[in-house]
Amino acid sequence: MLKTPSRFVLAVAFGSLLAGCAHNSSNDSSTAQAEEHMTPKTRMVVGAIGYRERIALPPGSVAQVKLLDVSRADAPSTVLAEQTTRLIGSQVPVPFELTVEPRMFQPRMSYSVSGQIRSAEGQLLWTTDTRYPVDLTQEVNDMGVLMMVKVSGRVPQNSQVVDVSAMLPLKAQGNEPGWTLQIDSERMSLTRQGSSAVQLTPTPTATRQGGALRFDAAAEHQMLVDVTPALCHDSMTGMPYPYTVKVQTSSGELSGCGGDPAKLLTGKTWQVLSINGEAAMSESVVTMSFSEDGKLGGQGACNAFTTGYELTGEGLSTRMIAATQRACFGGRMEQDQKMFDVLQHLSRFDIDEQGQLQLITADGRTVVAKAQ
Repeated sequence: MLKTPSRFVLAVAFGSLLAGCAHNSSNDSSTAQAEEHMTPKTRMVVGAIGYRERIALPPGSVAQVKLLDVSRADAPSTVLAEQTTRLIGSQVPVPFELTVEPRMFQPRMSYSVSGQIRSAEGQLLWTTDTRYPVDLTQEVNDMGVLMMVKVSGRVPQNSQVVDVSAMLPLKAQGNEPGWTLQIDSERMSLTRQGSSAVQLTPTPTATRQGGALRFDAAAEHQMLVDVTPALCHDSMTGMPYPYTVKVQTSSGELSGCGGDPAKLLTGKTWQVLSINGEAAMSESVVTMSFSEDGKLGGQGACNAFTTGYELTGEGLSTRMIAATQRACFGGRMEQDQKMFDVLQHLSRFDIDEQGQLQLITADGRTVVAKAQ
């Protein structure tokens, strides 16, 4: 039996020891660098607040800038630093300089800067409605000019102003009594069944009130609208909508649904779970997606397919299915045929409490899917 020279064994062992030390040193160095990177460094946040419109501020206006902890969407923001400036003979942009201690920040939290201008009487005139994040890796954050928007309607003290331009225009409706509300960037209009009168008001600044977005059109217009991102079903047709809407007027409260039902379908890929109550085969993933231009398509267990779809106030309808002609075994072709037959005879859709999509025919057959 051959023997390994002891000097070679010692050399290998020593080399391994050095490699281990080098590896540990490398790990320690990486850990130290990671910790250093995660340690907040910000000591100062500077910039200015302003707006694009050529509108002079009334005498005695007050500008306020706040550095906020905005980590939790379901809780009020915490103020870390603020600056209040009474504007005597000056206009925008209004400069600000906020000094903070780095230890006030938590590495995994989110922080941003907001700005507002109020009249001498305390009425909110201008406010930021966009989040301006703070980079905790920088000792000095130069935010540039934070742009504000003009406030209209009633905005309660310390309310969070929300940019809702992405969700407008918005239509909402309800029954018993029937009503329709239209909101765009300029005005809100409310019509009621049996009345030719239309109640109009400029669209007020949207604020977040709990889980709802509130449009408070001020006392003289007597209209307050709460839009809550929560699944809502029309009380007559059963059609699902993305928002629950409440409208308060001098005549009382109206409840209904709002938004575009197509938003519940588009923008995601759906994985089919069952067809007519039978679980989809686990050997292959069956998917489908709805496009914004009215197309429904996807991949069956065997063949790809496509069709067109249409949403009306009454339900969901589709056209004839077009599919590829691959030959597959193990029941995959039969499963595709069952699914295609359901999809081309749809009459409505729904979203259940688990967020699963239910595509339903007039005779009760279904395709159930979950968002991937």
